[in-house]
Amino acid sequence: MTGSLTIPVTSQFLDETRQLVAEAVQQVFDVPSATAEEVKTWVGYSTQSTIAHAAFPCHNLAKILRQAPKQIAFQLCSHLSGISSTRIREVSELNGYLNFTFNLELCLQESFARVREGRLYVEPLLASNEREKVIVEFSQPNTHQALHIGHLRNTVYGDAVCNLLSAVGHRVVRATYPGDLGAHIAKTLWFLKKFKMEEFPKQPDSDWLGHVYAEADQYLKSIEGTDDEIACRMEISKVFQQLEAQKGEYQDLYLDTREWSLNAMHQVYDWLGVRFDVWYYESECDHPSRDFVKGKFEEGFFVLSQGAIGIDLNPYDLGFAIYLRSDGTGLYLTKDLELLNRKFSDPEITSSIYVVDSRQKLHFQQLFKTAELMGYPQAGKSLHLAYESVTDEKGAPFSSRSLNAVSIDSLKLGIRNRIIEQYLKQFMDEWGMSGIVELADQIALGAIKYGMLKVDRNRIIQFILEDWIKLDGDTGPYLQYAYARCANIRKKVGEAAPDFSVQLTTEAEHEVVLHLEKFNTFLLQAATQYRPSTLCAYLYDLARIFSRFYQDCPIKDVQDISVRNTRLALVTTVQSVLKRGMDLLGIPTPERM
Repeated sequence: MTGSLTIPVTSQFLDETRQLVAEAVQQVFDVPSATAEEVKTWVGYSTQSTIAHAAFPCHNLAKILRQAPKQIAFQLCSHLSGISSTRIREVSELNGYLNFTFNLELCLQESFARVREGRLYVEPLLASNEREKVIVEFSQPNTHQALHIGHLRNTVYGDAVCNLLSAVGHRVVRATYPGDLGAHIAKTLWFLKKFKMEEFPKQPDSDWLGHVYAEADQYLKSIEGTDDEIACRMEISKVFQQLEAQKGEYQDLYLDTREWSLNAMHQVYDWLGVRFDVWYYESECDHPSRDFVKGKFEEGFFVLSQGAIGIDLNPYDLGFAIYLRSDGTGLYLTKDLELLNRKFSDPEITSSIYVVDSRQKLHFQQLFKTAELMGYPQAGKSLHLAYESVTDEKGAPFSSRSLNAVSIDSLKLGIRNRIIEQYLKQFMDEWGMSGIVELADQIALGAIKYGMLKVDRNRIIQFILEDWIKLDGDTGPYLQYAYARCANIRKKVGEAAPDFSVQLTTEAEHEVVLHLEKFNTFLLQAATQYRPSTLCAYLYDLARIFSRFYQDCPIKDVQDISVRNTRLALVTTVQSVLKRGMDLLGIPTPERM
């Protein structure tokens, strides 16, 4: 008996299998066309590929037809026994399952042809009427704080989601929304001017500025509950008022240090290979957002409650959402409403996707419901993709307020040096220092991005450097090593025209080819569920399967030239699929390791 995985599929082999089953069910049992269409969703890849490559469990159909699954499977198998299909090699039945074996030689031939023609897994997987234009907002770091490893989860995950959505056919607008206004900035500038001006660096230094923020926070905690705290809070409030008014002694200091922070962000994004189509800024939304809320209040949309302006969302179990405090100042919710106005000013945008940590769940529920009540149809399809935190080895979350966070610059240098010391220094004479550093940086990105993406967003990530940079196991460097091994095999053996009439005889060959055929299945699933972890798992399995093939199936030294060339075509296809998948995850693909 063989089970099946019913997951979204765009595969000529599985699609043809589904169509054959649906037609057979309709012809043998005379079921309605709607039932036949539903039957397609029950056909999936077999979980036991040594028995069959695809399977249809007849148990659901048994409830409809009131027949035993074994009897249904037997009748369908008899009906399909004489089918003429170049892709389906054999149909059989076992214990109520209808099983299918693919023509894997043809499968490899078609995949290899797409590689040679540059068409491998680049066609949109969604029908034209399913493709939309969406705006994905991710990586919203605050200025005046050092970017650290905890910030990378948002950025890396958001970038991968954009890549996946684009790959299946959506038009994606990549947006970021830096927090360049707020109490945290007033606190930093106040502490800097009060205690740190003598240490002011000659060159812009965002890490130093981040330490100032952390020290300011710790200082205020140390005087908590004292008269000094009251005096300091009043001073910080005056700084904040100057920043909102965009004038005063702190304004020039704000503009200079803001530029430091934004330049540091650009450097990090360049290192990560992340780009944005549009930059929104919190400071640009501040005044317009308050004016907008006041206007909607005058129209009667918002109401007054204890001096604050907002909307009663209690009928939706979302409480009272405040959009203007009693003193007339706005909140994050206020500015997000203005930001939403700007996003939806493009009539082609169908939804806004926010990659923001899980603590903001109620915030976005209130925002989307408010926008929906305002008449924005896009609000109903908008999403908050919440994610959990990144912790150190002891389980403590990285935080800008504490000094436990590893800054990006420190991370880059530390992980590069560790990789060179453990893996690459032996190649110094052969590749040179510049080549070693370049490769170390590629491996570092592979380790960091894969480590961030292989874990589902609803789970906490524990950052343990030694585990992430391993060349074996479920890591980014392991995928990169598999890719480099493919490149090395092709370099040593050379290129040759494959003979696809040669039958693939080993289980290792079968396993690799069948897994290659499943790529679009997992890509579509990863995109529709916003789960890069699905693609990570697929690529890890491909690398493992390929490793077994490499051990069991000699290529360069095999006696039969036809077998060698066909296996070489398989290596070429594996390399191309690995590259396509790793590109979507933002992971570099070095040719040597």
